[in-house]
Amino acid sequence: MCGIFAYIGDKEAAALLITALKRLEYRGYDSAGIGVHGVPIKVRKKVGKVANLEDDVSKAIDTVKGTMGIAHTRWATHGKPSDINAHPHATTQSSIAVVHNGVIENHRALKEQLSGKGYQFISQTDTELLAHLVEDLKGQMGNASWLEVVATALCLCEGAYGVAFIFQDDPDLIIGARKGSPLILGVGHGEHMLASDASAIVEHTKDVVYLREGEIVEVRRSGFKVHDLEKVVRKLGKNTISPRPDDVENPIVRLELSLEQIEKGGYKHFMLKEIMDQPNAMRNCLRGRIYQPAEAPDRWEIKLGGLEKAKEGALNPQSPLERMANACRFIFAACGTSWHSGLIGKYAFEKLAGVRAEVEYASEFRYRKPLICDSDCLIAISQSGETADTLEAIKMAKEHKALTIGVVNVVGSSIARETDCGMYLHAGPEIGVASTKAFTCQVIALLLMALRLGKQRGALSEEMLNMYCAALNAVPDSIEKWMSSLTEQTQVISKNLRLATNALFSGMGVHFPVALEGALKLKEISYIHAEGFPASEIRHGGITLIRNFVPVICIAMRSDPAYEQIKQMVRDFRHKGAALLVLTDDGNTDFAGVAHFTLCCPATKLEMQPLISCIPLQLLSYHIADMRGCSIDQPRNLAKSVTVE
Repeated sequence: MCGIFAYIGDKEAAALLITALKRLEYRGYDSAGIGVHGVPIKVRKKVGKVANLEDDVSKAIDTVKGTMGIAHTRWATHGKPSDINAHPHATTQSSIAVVHNGVIENHRALKEQLSGKGYQFISQTDTELLAHLVEDLKGQMGNASWLEVVATALCLCEGAYGVAFIFQDDPDLIIGARKGSPLILGVGHGEHMLASDASAIVEHTKDVVYLREGEIVEVRRSGFKVHDLEKVVRKLGKNTISPRPDDVENPIVRLELSLEQIEKGGYKHFMLKEIMDQPNAMRNCLRGRIYQPAEAPDRWEIKLGGLEKAKEGALNPQSPLERMANACRFIFAACGTSWHSGLIGKYAFEKLAGVRAEVEYASEFRYRKPLICDSDCLIAISQSGETADTLEAIKMAKEHKALTIGVVNVVGSSIARETDCGMYLHAGPEIGVASTKAFTCQVIALLLMALRLGKQRGALSEEMLNMYCAALNAVPDSIEKWMSSLTEQTQVISKNLRLATNALFSGMGVHFPVALEGALKLKEISYIHAEGFPASEIRHGGITLIRNFVPVICIAMRSDPAYEQIKQMVRDFRHKGAALLVLTDDGNTDFAGVAHFTLCCPATKLEMQPLISCIPLQLLSYHIADMRGCSIDQPRNLAKSVTVE
């Protein structure tokens, strides 16, 4: 994905655009650029991180003066990272400039048509054609407004986009539009902004409009108008001059985000801040959802407001929770870290609620012809709420009239709007590319669903529910008390493992997804090749990778049904020369003299243990990456969420 920002107001735009790009840099950091309104539009762009662009702009600040502009930080999809391929892209005379997040799938065909008319393309991107296409249509459409021209151009484009255009001949107009990629309008006093997410807007205003799919907006200093893009084009075809029927009502909402939440707060990296913030994030995820009634303080209740009421106008009068209780099958659809939380969710739903559950990579699910029926329930998991493959899985499920539930962190995101119902994580903004607190909050959300569903279906007795709720509620405090000593321990262990080139992680049952997540974290930010295995499955091939000094990280909790088997596997790993780290229960001495390092985790119930056992793996990955001098918050080739296919 990429990050886009646009500003119109009475302040000098260049500095604001650069600051916004720093806020958005986690969305992509191959190259960055700004375009400031003037005659012609003034564009500066540089390959590499935003700091390179900032240095370039500081040397040419007199050439980029103006109070309206657009900006972009890129995660390359078409064309290698370079100055030329960086955004904004402009027409030959720099009379139109555009920034774009997404993919134009039919860009080659459109390029050929425009090339045949004499238009020259200097970049390898799909975005450059948008500027030329708008210029070409403006010439054909005579007195049509820029709104109508841009809407017509976008209707010719197949794929996904979040775009912002500025025009040399109108110093008081930005046109923004979205289809498949997020775009938020910030509403200030005499100034407005467009951005890919709220982190770039919050320091200017907390009043925002979340543009919906297929909407286009005219933004001026005095105000804005939101339209239905297709209706703009249809109306143009009817050649009517009646008052615009394409205007749509899209309410202004108040951001819950604060500027402090998107600052490092004294930590060296956002990732470390987010790891340490997990007890608070977990409490926020639990707050209001799990409680002991004043009239019955020995009893626990779970309230999931987003699942307990049917949407207004819904065809099915049953609440989502009632539909879930009668569902034949649950399908967890997700990508990356969210897929790992889905695996834990499957375990919890089967054990606690007694329902059939499957976990699907959304990127695979959407390209098959899966058998879905209206009694199924698809749970879409995504930190950003914008993951393209997961959105497509939702659309497929809805076509078959299955219930769709979103588990997302970002309020107002596409998945939150597209699903029938859902849960927000309330984890707070997660800036580090490698997910930490969003993962643990996803697991909490799924555990809450499983427990509530278990109660609804009669799979859990009142006594069992109370026991599980008490255990879940105690987890944040347990982690908070453990964090200081754990940090010191993982720093020591990291010094011994930092030079590894390969690492293996193993766990059984509910701990297998934690092993996968630990391996993913290590390779994401330290660039060490790592794999996760079920402890026994490693005998079927993976064990050939174990030799002297290869780190093997094992999760071995005494409450695990396969504990004795795992103990034997740990001994086998030691005999083969592995550098062994074992995560086990507090007070367990079974691995003394066997493991080189042991980390003892606070006690909790088996189903809640992934919330605890993942923390040392996050810290281990962080400290190893830091000692190796890696770019922790912005790992190479990665972006925070994948909003393209």
